[in-house]
Amino acid sequence: MMLSDDELDQLDALLLSHTNEDGMLLSEFDGFCAGLIVCPEIVMPGEWLSCVWGSSTEHLETPKDVQNVTDLLMRHYNNVAQSLMPPANDYGPLYDEDTQTGEILWESWCCGFERAMRLRPDAWEQIAESKDEEAAASVNMMLALFNIAEGQSDLPKASIKTLTAGAPDIIPNLVQTLNAWTKSGTSAAPFPAWAAANQPQAPIHGSKVGRNAPCPCGSGRKYKQCCGTN
Repeated sequence: MMLSDDELDQLDALLLSHTNEDGMLLSEFDGFCAGLIVCPEIVMPGEWLSCVWGSSTEHLETPKDVQNVTDLLMRHYNNVAQSLMPPANDYGPLYDEDTQTGEILWESWCCGFERAMRLRPDAWEQIAESKDEEAAASVNMMLALFNIAEGQSDLPKASIKTLTAGAPDIIPNLVQTLNAWTKSGTSAAPFPAWAAANQPQAPIHGSKVGRNAPCPCGSGRKYKQCCGTN
């Protein structure tokens, strides 16, 4: 079920209050989800959830606290996955906005996407080196935007200015191009279509998980011994 505006606000508030300095806020998490879903190689929640709330989980005080945050995170992940399901495609990034100027702040989203890329660098390198020029260029463009977001770009100032202004509209096209490549099922893609992230359905269900039930991340372990250890 799609998160309502109130639930998105709730998730935003939970991340703001529970995430430490190396964790994520909502827009960064949205970009992170997109990067996970269009990656050709599956990354299980048991691996990536810790990236969202950072290196320490002391701020997640009770099992109920963990469950509430995890449920909302997984539901949003599924929402992003559903928006990228073929043949329908209604994907749209969740950017921050400057409340005073109305300026769209895409940089945090882009940093989240790059964090997902870091989890499977070899997979992304194979896209960049593939014969699909559009997909390869999309990887390189996403990295170029990340470098701009981080203030590390060596592009000419005029190019940086143009890309900064156009990034909110460029990013959805990059995501859709990479998603099409990942889900193409053609011989041009070096990864098989077995991975859950490549399947035309939401890969992980966000319903409440019992402590002794199998973990929804697919590890084969009990929830309390995997994603619910906190």
